[in-house]
Amino acid sequence: MSTSTPWQKAAEAQGTTESEQVLARLARKAFLSLWSYPNVYSDEGRARGKGDGKELVDLMVVFGNDVLLFSDKSCSFQLDVDVKVAWPRWYKRAIEKSARQLAGAEAFLKRFPGRVFVDKSCQTKLPVAIPDASVARYFLIAVTRGGHAAAARHFGGGSSGSPMLNSSLVGHAHHHHPFEVGFPLDDRRFVHVLDEVTLEALLDELDTLPDFVDYLACKERFFGRSGLLMHIPGEEELFAWYMRTLEDGQHAFPDVPAGFDGISFAEGEWDHYIQSPQRAAKRKADEGSYLWDSLIEYQASYVRAGTAVGHSGGEASEVDHERILRALASESRLARRQLAKHLRHALWQGEPGKKFARMFIIGEARARAYVFLVVPNSAEEDYQAYRKMRSATLFAYCAGLKLKYPQLVEAIGIASEPCTEVFASQDFMYVDLTEEMDSAQVKNLEEAMRELDVLQTPDENLRYGRSREFEFPIPFASPREVRRDGPSGPPMNRAERRRMARDRRRAAKRSGKAK
Repeated sequence: MSTSTPWQKAAEAQGTTESEQVLARLARKAFLSLWSYPNVYSDEGRARGKGDGKELVDLMVVFGNDVLLFSDKSCSFQLDVDVKVAWPRWYKRAIEKSARQLAGAEAFLKRFPGRVFVDKSCQTKLPVAIPDASVARYFLIAVTRGGHAAAARHFGGGSSGSPMLNSSLVGHAHHHHPFEVGFPLDDRRFVHVLDEVTLEALLDELDTLPDFVDYLACKERFFGRSGLLMHIPGEEELFAWYMRTLEDGQHAFPDVPAGFDGISFAEGEWDHYIQSPQRAAKRKADEGSYLWDSLIEYQASYVRAGTAVGHSGGEASEVDHERILRALASESRLARRQLAKHLRHALWQGEPGKKFARMFIIGEARARAYVFLVVPNSAEEDYQAYRKMRSATLFAYCAGLKLKYPQLVEAIGIASEPCTEVFASQDFMYVDLTEEMDSAQVKNLEEAMRELDVLQTPDENLRYGRSREFEFPIPFASPREVRRDGPSGPPMNRAERRRMARDRRRAAKRSGKAK
């Protein structure tokens, strides 16, 4: 009999087809393994506990109140058939079918969040709770494979082969517009349609859940604007504009002035972005941040195995380990860059007999604090007593910060031996600071802080998230041309843009010869 935990059984799923396996690998790399679930099932179709369940989606990501649903369809495109016939056939199998599956899965999950399983026989429930429909935020993502080469041939001129985005298309109207995608569902429920190239591009650049979800939400708001026609030469071109446009430190899309009813982006922005020194500098600066990802995955292995030990105030207790790791994973790549730097600094403080704590308050509201505590372990001390003392000290720091910084609503602590020691273990702690402490609780906490020598003097090891640390160490100039079309100028399609560019080059060449 298998003794695997539900978490371990969920981790065993790798996808049933080659393309689903690729999707699962990409998702677990970007979103991390504790929140990515390939091939989840409902118990629909089972009678009296017998038979197989119904596959809901090819991949589900559940992260707090955010639920990402992926449908993966790999369908060959009939290159030897007229595109007017081949396109609607392929569209129905690859995109339309995915969109309907995703909409059905969303509706089911909102009604029956407790009927989701990680195995076809529906014996093992999903180990993380589906959020209530009143607070859940769903994103539908159709991954379509097999049409890329056909699209590149159809558009010609060195096209990337990704589908164009056309906000005027709804439902069956797609059948008459080869390789253009708008709203596949008749009710205009947004479905993100990605192919094998744009999926990898997005997950390579946005390899944290908060960064990826921020892009999807921003795109839905922008693309779904009422009365504004958008014709964009591929997901990657839209994404390049998003990455290069920053407003108050947040990625965004360019504003469209009043009086315009259409917008199209110039082609070539994606190539410009990926070859830019700004992107290269960002990726170099991000290298150290992956310590944070490794830390989460390391602890996640204990959570899956059911061997993670919880501590609260130094005492063993039941702890929501997923909630702790979700707090760590809720940080963006930029935040992870800063956090990993401070954690690394703390881990290399190894003065014998002396603890070290680096505290970091992060976020615009400065509502979350991190405590990185390093405590050398004396060889003469019982290890369990050492762990209990270290956990109590960590709790005193996390809770004690509230007394000095009332705006805090939560604190996350990580404690370890210094890197200079041969053996090291880690304690992870999440402390909810939203509840007010009464006078007795404050007195007890202050006594513990004095006894453990916690926050007794102005601490030079307290840091704040610094707004001057930029995501792109080399800033981008203002975005280049955005074509905004008024009532008399509909957006150009991809072929028209290429033709006009060729005409401009020829005119410039003739002008040069004339001189």
